Amino acid sequence: MIRKHSLDKFSDEEKQKLANMQEQIKAAQKEEPANLREHLQAFNDGVIAIIITIIVLEIQPAINEVHYQGFLSDIAVFLITFFIVADFWYDLHLSFSYYIFRPTKTVAIMDFLLLADLSLFPVMTKWIMAETSTFAVVNFGVVFLIAKVVEILTQYFGAKETVKDSQIMRIVMNKSFVIRSVFDLVINIILIIMSLYIPRVAMILYLVIPVISFIFPNRIRLTNKD
Repeated sequence: MIRKHSLDKFSDEEKQKLANMQEQIKAAQKEEPANLREHLQAFNDGVIAIIITIIVLEIQPAINEVHYQGFLSDIAVFLITFFIVADFWYDLHLSFSYYIFRPTKTVAIMDFLLLADLSLFPVMTKWIMAETSTFAVVNFGVVFLIAKVVEILTQYFGAKETVKDSQIMRIVMNKSFVIRSVFDLVINIILIIMSLYIPRVAMILYLVIPVISFIFPNRIRLTNKD
């Protein structure tokens, strides 16, 4: 920082330039959260589009009729993973549309962690396509669980900034997030346990989550309106 006494060495013109620059910096700082929100949305769209593209490239074409059953199985696994990743994108879309208006650095970090975890889905999908084993589906479930936890944290810190000036809204938000966190945690633990015994059924049930999410998209409400 420039010390106040050192400004005496400069002309009035230079002082005015400095004042103008400080005003520009202050204006840029006010606009930074809005710019960050826009860039995060664009970054989310790009990364998730790449993830889905990589997943579909893992499908091996049926060279002959003997491989056709495996080909259909790979398509089924792709569709399950596709809708799971698409559901995360849709949740992020709703979050940034309804209550993440001025994301902080914490929100950005949580968003990056979520994308990093989602980037593991192509590997998990390839693993299951190669062998729908208990170990493969369990690891798929762990990646899914971590993504859910980070998604909730992203939404929580984003909403926290939006409702910070309203005590009532903070109470509603905290209650909503606690209920959702417990629900998602229980469901995912059940699915992981199922993966240990009936991995194929557990893998199919993972498709139920995004389907329910699309049917009931506004799971988190910051108001008491229906």
